Amino acid sequence: MAWKPHSVYCQAGFRRFGYVKMAIPRLLLVLAMVATLVFEPSYAQGTSIPGDGQTEEEQSALAAETAETAETAETSGFERPEDQRLASGTRSVGKWLADRGVNDPRPIETLLGNGLLSPSYFDWKQRLWMEKDIAFGGYVSANVQWGSEDSPSHSISETLFLFTWEPVHDADSAGRLIMGLAHDRTFGHPTTREFANFQGLVETPNDLDTDPELTFTTLGLLHWEHEQWTGKDKGWGIRAGQIYAPSYFGSARYLDDDRRFFMARPLATPAGAQWVGYNDIGLGINGIFWKGAWYASAAVIDGKANRKYPDFSSLMDGEFLYIGEVGYERDFDGPNEAAVRLTVSHLDLKAGENPKLGSGQSIMVSADRRFNNRWALAARWSKSYNRLSADYRELYSLAFMWLSPLERVRDIAGFGLFFGDPSEADKGRESGFEMFYGFKLTQALGVMGNIQYWSRDDPDEIETSSWVFGLRMEFAY
Repeated sequence: MAWKPHSVYCQAGFRRFGYVKMAIPRLLLVLAMVATLVFEPSYAQGTSIPGDGQTEEEQSALAAETAETAETAETSGFERPEDQRLASGTRSVGKWLADRGVNDPRPIETLLGNGLLSPSYFDWKQRLWMEKDIAFGGYVSANVQWGSEDSPSHSISETLFLFTWEPVHDADSAGRLIMGLAHDRTFGHPTTREFANFQGLVETPNDLDTDPELTFTTLGLLHWEHEQWTGKDKGWGIRAGQIYAPSYFGSARYLDDDRRFFMARPLATPAGAQWVGYNDIGLGINGIFWKGAWYASAAVIDGKANRKYPDFSSLMDGEFLYIGEVGYERDFDGPNEAAVRLTVSHLDLKAGENPKLGSGQSIMVSADRRFNNRWALAARWSKSYNRLSADYRELYSLAFMWLSPLERVRDIAGFGLFFGDPSEADKGRESGFEMFYGFKLTQALGVMGNIQYWSRDDPDEIETSSWVFGLRMEFAY
């Protein structure tokens, strides 16, 4: 739907409102950062959430194991984590394996019982990790969206398989092989991009997009990861092989890249950094150093690989993505997690006749904060310079999360806001919000419904707006 204001007064008012809309996300982002660092977590005993899957016997065994670990730390001269294999300094396989692999919390209490996967299945997964050093996880999802503007509905599925094998786990080191395979399929037309065009949107309401083809398959992760503890709360790690950069750089929990929470791309990925989604998968090397809550990470990755499989021919061209990050993480994966990250990048590509396809830089600030596993905040700002071939040149994203809605520990609800500045000069600032509620039906089956609203004020004073309704079903194994 589109309309044009007629008076000069209205035109000036809309311009002033546009400035206010861009000032609001900056203020909210600053407030989210302050909340991350100011509020101290409570580490009192008994803060675990009911339904976390642990019996009293298991908790007692964990306490005994922790005491034994502490005694070992005193004799060895540095403090190891409770279970070095579960609390990796290099973050193991990153956010991709959260709730699906090594740290899978199931079985849990669900609405319709166990379903196809019984508690014995999850017990077998845990024993497989502890006894054979193998962990895996993944899901199959179906996503359907409808828009308020005249267009067909949009349907797309995603299959994700994640695997880790850790043959090395000594007293002060660990080494593992990481693999991640994803397959996306659009069920006929419109594709995600075509659906967004029907709705008059610059960015897309679903981060998945196979356009112009209907399928996309990628071996996004296939690398070796090694970590070495060098003292109390400090050490280093290295990754080498096929790396999916957004899994390790610029992450803000709940503003992630696999639509487990938000479906709109501005809330599912740092779209203001133009290497994300275009130059983010390739052969490379990543080094990490940490001391206490602080860490630094840097990587060199093939900047123009085909994104589908390890591309050795492209690597030889010497056009790379250089990316670095410094961050602060407190109570990582805990009930009061707090994290702030600063990420910078330089993409070194030959421009040819189109400088928009050449080299460019980006900067990103991201943060997340949990409050006793009940509420959470996540925020991110990303901006690109010189290379402006993707949809946004700058993006603000902010999420408010309810982690135990209606006293259902494994359900989740969220509300997100975004403000984006398109790369095309003739497009005005785009903004909107998304609300969702996701609940578990069985151990494996989950359903999420969401509502999105998009709005844009173009320089010609035409306002474009659209409502998008979505439904996502996921089978997580």
